[in-house]
Amino acid sequence: MKYCKNFKKIICFILLYTIFTLNTSIFYIFANEIEIIAESQTEQPLPEVNDPLNLKAKSAVLIDAKTGIIVYEKNKDVKSYPASTTKILTALIAIENTKKTDILTHSHNAIFNIGQGSSHIGMRENEQITMDQALNGVLLASANEVCMAIAEKVSGSVDNFVDLMNKRAKEIGTKNTHFANPHGFHDDNHYTTSYDMALIMQEAIKNPDFLNYISTTTYKIPTTNIVNEERILHNSNKLIQKTSPHYYQYCVGGKTGYTSEAGNTLVTYAKKDNIELIAVVMQDEGTSVYDDTKKLYEYGFSMYEKVNLFDRSSFKEKAEVAQKFKDKEISLGSVYLRAEKDLSLNLPKTIDFTKIRRVSNIPNPYIGAVNIGDKIGSLDFMYDNKIIASVDLLSENKIELIPEETLEKKEKIKNIFKTITKILKYGLIIFIVIIILLIILSNIIKTKRRKRRYYSYKNKKLKPMRRKKR
Repeated sequence: MKYCKNFKKIICFILLYTIFTLNTSIFYIFANEIEIIAESQTEQPLPEVNDPLNLKAKSAVLIDAKTGIIVYEKNKDVKSYPASTTKILTALIAIENTKKTDILTHSHNAIFNIGQGSSHIGMRENEQITMDQALNGVLLASANEVCMAIAEKVSGSVDNFVDLMNKRAKEIGTKNTHFANPHGFHDDNHYTTSYDMALIMQEAIKNPDFLNYISTTTYKIPTTNIVNEERILHNSNKLIQKTSPHYYQYCVGGKTGYTSEAGNTLVTYAKKDNIELIAVVMQDEGTSVYDDTKKLYEYGFSMYEKVNLFDRSSFKEKAEVAQKFKDKEISLGSVYLRAEKDLSLNLPKTIDFTKIRRVSNIPNPYIGAVNIGDKIGSLDFMYDNKIIASVDLLSENKIELIPEETLEKKEKIKNIFKTITKILKYGLIIFIVIIILLIILSNIIKTKRRKRRYYSYKNKKLKPMRRKKR
């Protein structure tokens, strides 16, 4: 036993000696690997920006909801994780592709594949609710399992729905966005920017149903085919809860989001008088999302002024009018145009007004009958390659279509004249050819006659004279 202990001590000594003297580089390599891993997991520092509002959010943007003009921004194009604000696009696609009365059945996949710790409203496998109830669950209570069920309902599978999300996001105009799921549970490949989320929200609020959902404070889902109790849903956006210390009277609605990787995110829409704004804050801290959002709105509403963009008395143009007949355009003349109204806009003082351009959008030609007051085109006012306002152009005179019977007769007469013209044309050509041929033939005949006379005369002259016999 004593020899065994001594033997163990000797072996340990040899191993320690070998490690420290012959292979100390192992520790260096290992330490370097730890350092590299730590560096790779460290977030890249954000660029220094001028932020007079001192927002805690690392990325934020405020845009005019009507025109898309950027009123304020802080790292608006920095990659961020959207968390549950993803559901804005999910809900919009659902509204665009389904009916409120459609029945949604929650599959096993929808219930059990939403990620550990996901937000939910306790739906059960095979439980059914209407699409209207589902959208309240998504936009008020941020139910991830309901998002999965919506994805399967709309596209047949979650993967197909995610493809649709990315396609729709590009149609909206996003440049730095990629979605990997319909609910926003963290995925390294699921990212966006505060500006892209503002564009998505701008598109979503055009839909009155979406506006109704995000402005609802409380909603009850009645008993279902499986659960015999009501589900009472409260909107997670404290800006619209009147009892909350974070309540903001001008906020119409929005969507909150949070994951440990994304931090707190908030996308909202507010309206005061005739000014409409969208605020997005990302990578924020706790309830600072509400404080930062209020700062953005108060700044934005204070920065507007009324600008006279257009005086209709200065506009004078006309448009050509035509009629389609058998794949042809028949000119009917022209109409004089007048602008429907003068144009004044509330615009943020921060923009460069000299960069606003006026573009005439008049068809050439306008096809169809025209009555006095008909809209023929528009004047579009552009800023930063976006239309910020338009004025309709109306006709000042009337032009009627020519009856098809009249056009048919005219076409027949035209065709007859064309036929006669062709006959005369080719007849004249034939006549000229015949004349030329006759002239040529006449010349040939004359030439032959001359030759005969010449040779006949010559022969007579050369023939010897015969003497008469006496």
